[in-house]
Amino acid sequence: MTATEALAEWATEQRARGFDEEILEQAQLFVLDWLASALAGRGTEPGRAILKYTRGQPSGDALVLGETVGRSAEAAAFANGALSHIVEMDDVDRVSIVHPGAIVIPAALAADRRDGRNGRELLSAIVAGFEVAIRFGSAVGAKHYYHFHNTSTCGVFGSAMAAGWLLKLDAEALTWALGNAGTMAFGLWEFNAEGAMSKHLHTGHAAASGLRAAELAAHGFTGARSIVEGERGFFAGLAPEGDPDKVTAGLGEAPLALPGVSLKPYASCRHTHAAIDAAMALREELDGGTIERGTISVYQAAADLCDNPSPKTPYEAKFSLQYCVAEALGGGAMGLGDFDATGDVASPVDIVVDAELTARFPSQFPARLSLELSSGDKLAREVAFPLGDPENPLSRERVEAKLFELAAFGGATQEEAQGHLDWVDGLLERVRG
Repeated sequence: MTATEALAEWATEQRARGFDEEILEQAQLFVLDWLASALAGRGTEPGRAILKYTRGQPSGDALVLGETVGRSAEAAAFANGALSHIVEMDDVDRVSIVHPGAIVIPAALAADRRDGRNGRELLSAIVAGFEVAIRFGSAVGAKHYYHFHNTSTCGVFGSAMAAGWLLKLDAEALTWALGNAGTMAFGLWEFNAEGAMSKHLHTGHAAASGLRAAELAAHGFTGARSIVEGERGFFAGLAPEGDPDKVTAGLGEAPLALPGVSLKPYASCRHTHAAIDAAMALREELDGGTIERGTISVYQAAADLCDNPSPKTPYEAKFSLQYCVAEALGGGAMGLGDFDATGDVASPVDIVVDAELTARFPSQFPARLSLELSSGDKLAREVAFPLGDPENPLSRERVEAKLFELAAFGGATQEEAQGHLDWVDGLLERVRG
């Protein structure tokens, strides 16, 4: 049995058994958090470009958030996937370094909108999609992440699973869907060198491609069974130093992946969040003291993506450890409004790659901030689990507040935001009913 066949068999058997209500309640919170980010994306320059593109697509019966005219399922999945990854506040799984919500939920909603499934089925499909995307992300290895955006390359398998679940594909068709999802996997980091908008394309493409793969499979369109472990398959081509066996290791026996996913309180790359938490803690101890110099000790991947002392755009600032720490030390709440200024960072902070912190990545996203003051005093704080990790979770109340704040940024009224909240709560009620 190939890996895709094993995943398809697990999904069809699990669909017959169903998931426990506890995991469906957790999935409901992730839908709420995803909505917040997707609505905020509408208020951005790339979001407006995406919406202009989407409005030019043929009308259909799938919903694009905030729009009054429906589009095709693929167009809706693309738009909702792209919108939800723009403001850098969507969920993230730290072990796989995948943002599963931005891929899986748009594909599930597009498939659900077309076929009228109930709340239990929608949430169950999301749980299954998270499981598959995170399993792939956990298996590809650190070197894959240097060139490839795991959220896109691995997320496309999750979107295919979620859509296939809702389309009620049998094991054979679901195997084909996963096979064709793998051949559409892509997402390179080069855009980050100049702050281009490609990152949002990654999530939109992966959401729409997984949906496309599932719908083609429903019509008998075959896909490679051995796309995972084949000689010219996904791991051989994109992750030769990964471990394809991890894709199915403990499948059906190990705890589900969704409860281990983190939610984001700050509007920046997750690799900056532990340093932000450390800065927020130390600013209470500064008591007006002047910082002579500071050191941010991080793991290698955080330095690779976020060592940027001179961000030129607000988006680059979201990927600058120096900027984020300086803003947090200065009293910033690190919300969407804290990333407007750009240029050289005033606070003299240096980035150091720490081997011990690197060894703890990706099971932790840790950081250590050390400050030397003009008085001669020294302050230091290390954070292993930034706010929003399962070990340091965001409350339901804070996620609801995040929805209203981000919805307003995207142009939604309080009444419209409340309507979205009521819809998500309705999903849970339909599960209980």
